[in-house]
Amino acid sequence: MQKQQRGFTLIELVVVIIILGILAVVAAPKFINLKSDAVIANLNGLQGALKSANTLVYSKAVLAGQEKLEPGSVTLNGSAVSTTVGYITSSPANLPLALEGSFETMTDATSEFSADWGLYDIPNSGTFIFPQGYNISSSCHLQYNVDSAETEPAFYSLTTSGC
Repeated sequence: MQKQQRGFTLIELVVVIIILGILAVVAAPKFINLKSDAVIANLNGLQGALKSANTLVYSKAVLAGQEKLEPGSVTLNGSAVSTTVGYITSSPANLPLALEGSFETMTDATSEFSADWGLYDIPNSGTFIFPQGYNISSSCHLQYNVDSAETEPAFYSLTTSGC
């Protein structure tokens, strides 16, 4: 009696390798930019946290009758947070009082910092918030400003093209 050997032919193995190669080419670009995607997600999360903090601060300002004051102040987590027409005043010293996290004030727009977030104030443009490892030349930041002359005073702008 003869025993039959079972196994894969060379053609079957080549077809499987080709299919795995095609899958790798299609799937690899999805995983290459993980750092960029994570930084953008962190910036989006920070923007959401800032909007939520502003909602809370504005509610407290309304209850205290300070929603039209420039400047005003509300107490949040035991700290006096400066407000402009009820919204968190845009300044590197004031934002960490309303947000949880590791923040550091930058001396100029290109300086390095060791905290999770760097804060840099540009007069009449607001505070720019950078993730660690980025600065204004990298086009990866959240800009926050309060302008009492606008209909919607709180302004948020994400720039993620350089993340």
